[in-house]
Amino acid sequence: MGTGVLLWLAAAAGATAVGMAAVGMIGSDIFGSSQEPLTQAEVEQRLAAPATGPTTGPTSDPSAETVDPGTPSADPTATPSTTTTPPPQPARRVVDALSTGTVTAQCNADGTIQVLGVVPAQGYEADFDDDEADDHPKITFESDATEVEVRLRCVGGVVTDEIEQKTAD
Repeated sequence: MGTGVLLWLAAAAGATAVGMAAVGMIGSDIFGSSQEPLTQAEVEQRLAAPATGPTTGPTSDPSAETVDPGTPSADPTATPSTTTTPPPQPARRVVDALSTGTVTAQCNADGTIQVLGVVPAQGYEADFDDDEADDHPKITFESDATEVEVRLRCVGGVVTDEIEQKTAD
């Protein structure tokens, strides 16, 4: 009977070690580097950065040649190719509602606001009022003690916010 108990203890210790190793791996990728959450400033910086398209490298067509517009072409009838740039993407903005939650929004081409996401902080609930008659969406973050109202406007193509905090009496 002593051997059975020892085997059971060894199996329990092995299972515990495997479980501890698995818990240690949570938050790490397969190469062992952990992912840290972005700060509010980093999120706003990444959202404000222009979108970059795929990088272009050498073409796989050996007959294609690259012509530098500053160098004369061997073919005097050749016309330089023109590239069209895509229209700029609307600037997104993340609004921090006094630590009660965040709202991500952008201005549309017609001057209206498009709310892309509403995330309440822990302990708060969010209520999103997108009344079509009012072109200024209103998001309310509420807890038992606090209510914060965020109204968004598009001014000059930039999302601007008005934040009002109310406390329960």
